[in-house]
Amino acid sequence: MTINALARMMVNRDRYQQQSATPNLPNGSLPPKGHVNPYCPEGMDITGMKESDFKIIPVSKEVETRIRDMTFNNMKKYYGMTASSGNDMGDTIKAYVLTLPPKDRANAGYTLNQIHREEAVRLQDFVKSRVPGWQVGQPFDTSILDEYRQGVDMKA
Repeated sequence: MTINALARMMVNRDRYQQQSATPNLPNGSLPPKGHVNPYCPEGMDITGMKESDFKIIPVSKEVETRIRDMTFNNMKKYYGMTASSGNDMGDTIKAYVLTLPPKDRANAGYTLNQIHREEAVRLQDFVKSRVPGWQVGQPFDTSILDEYRQGVDMKA
């Protein structure tokens, strides 16, 4: 995917979110001021938030490393796809953000998701540099990942 395609995708997503950013109740009305979603832990309700509302914040190195390790293992075991059984990444992120103060929870979850995305893109680029024509999900010789260094952009 080219940088232009990524930018176009982000703009389209923001346009879509702006259209539906009003947090309407099922009957179409707006929730009362100060409404708290009873089904969502405090600080994790992102209803009505847009991409621009989130910020990258510092997170624990331990959980950051765990997210990078999980991304690497998904590449190695599932060739860039995620396991069909469960959501270990989401569970790890949720468990971590619930240990934080409510005001930091949504941004910490966003930060960890961005770390995961960036690492996944690095891994995909790394594999594509070693296996021309490779597409996510296609098997490849995983021994090439022995040369990979987490969090570092590596060229062929």
